[in-house]
Amino acid sequence: MDDFAYAFDADRHPEEFVLMGKGKNILRIPADHWKKHVAEATVRISARLAFMSEEHHLVRRFAVTEIAHRVKPLTETRISRQLGLPVDRVHQILAELESRLFFLARNAHGAVSWAYPFTSDQTPHRIVRRARGAARAA
Repeated sequence: MDDFAYAFDADRHPEEFVLMGKGKNILRIPADHWKKHVAEATVRISARLAFMSEEHHLVRRFAVTEIAHRVKPLTETRISRQLGLPVDRVHQILAELESRLFFLARNAHGAVSWAYPFTSDQTPHRIVRRARGAARAA
């Protein structure tokens, strides 16, 4: 959280600030304001993640990696086999992640088709990854 711009004015002491683009304008935001916002966001994000067990994280990370790599929907059976979790547990985890509008969505067949930031669906968006090529973006 200590990475931000230091501006030096010949007539004043250094002033800490962050530059933010908004439309055609560049806004100068005091670093203390930005640090406070980041700290508050960290608390909110931690609270949203509190429900997730290690299995939730494992399933989510696997879904993200596989969808980016395979560009195909990911079935519960495949997740179960690859991670060594029972299919009913995978189903429960996916339902919890999806119901909280968190990280993923399933298609009409129940397969994961979207795992942020990637999707197996055709979209106009791409994520360019060094040494891995472009992937479909959700």
